[in-house]
Amino acid sequence: ESIILAAKLSESLCIEHNSLESVKLTKNKYLMRSELKKSGLKSPWFKRFSVHETPKYIFAELSFPCVLKPTFLSASQGVLRVNSFEEFGKGCEMLSDLLAEEKVKKRGGDQANWILVEEYIPGKEVSIEGIVNDGKLKDLAIFDKPEPLEGPIFPETIFITPTILDEHLQFSLLETAQTALQALGISKGPVHIELRINDHGNYILECAARSIGGLCSKVLEFKGGMSLEELILRSALGRNVEKTQLIDKAKGVMMMPTEKRGILREIHGIKAALAVKGITDLQTTIKPGEMLEPLPKGDRYLGFLFAEGKDQDTVIIVLQEAWSKIEVVSEKI
Repeated sequence: ESIILAAKLSESLCIEHNSLESVKLTKNKYLMRSELKKSGLKSPWFKRFSVHETPKYIFAELSFPCVLKPTFLSASQGVLRVNSFEEFGKGCEMLSDLLAEEKVKKRGGDQANWILVEEYIPGKEVSIEGIVNDGKLKDLAIFDKPEPLEGPIFPETIFITPTILDEHLQFSLLETAQTALQALGISKGPVHIELRINDHGNYILECAARSIGGLCSKVLEFKGGMSLEELILRSALGRNVEKTQLIDKAKGVMMMPTEKRGILREIHGIKAALAVKGITDLQTTIKPGEMLEPLPKGDRYLGFLFAEGKDQDTVIIVLQEAWSKIEVVSEKI
């Protein structure tokens, strides 16, 4: 993984960076959960068990719904909500098969031998994009995720910024994020933090020592025309980015989901989607002839739609309308 390599190289070159230990915590969901719980942050019930056993010893502690997930994969790959013992068993079988795949085993190493089960956290989901200097979080954007993520799989689709959450709640989220970063020892560089909010408070879902994935960063434009990547480089070079702000415009990105398994042949409707007022770009990331594998086993989106508008609701409508124009032609296998 690139961030592990970056931490090792920075350490050997005496460049200021997050410690290797801290970065490894963010790459292991079980260890991350354990550290966050120790910090006093709100935490779901969670346990880890081996893919090579039937975890009967935790059955008495289980309550439904709960979530099964690998400890190291991203982009919602392998994440399942289960609502009964029967679904739990089927979910474990599916995850065992996924974790036994050669490329997954190679990527995960020992982590490919483990499954994490945790309490399902209901509520609204958001993410924070930020940059850390001397352990202090500078928030760059808070993304709203307007489409409910309730399972049984969790495809992230639409991200909207700026958030419509009130200032008090935004401040509360940033406090939670700062506490999480301190607990994990993240003191430098870009961070991407995912949270759920409900009546009980704020819950950290993920805390990654990297910027937002895929092409999503294209939706972030800072005053002066600066991109997220340029801002990260400026910060790494020691330049002050504390006063950097997003341009004042509602923007959004849709990660176009892979809905059916097969070989991609054609994507129809791209011109029609681009013609929708408010759409600024569309980029596909799977080419004809390549494999389409939906969640929970897949780890690739069909592509990305970008939009802007007068407000957040308009951007959501624009993205949904453009997506409705897309028709995927695939060959079953």
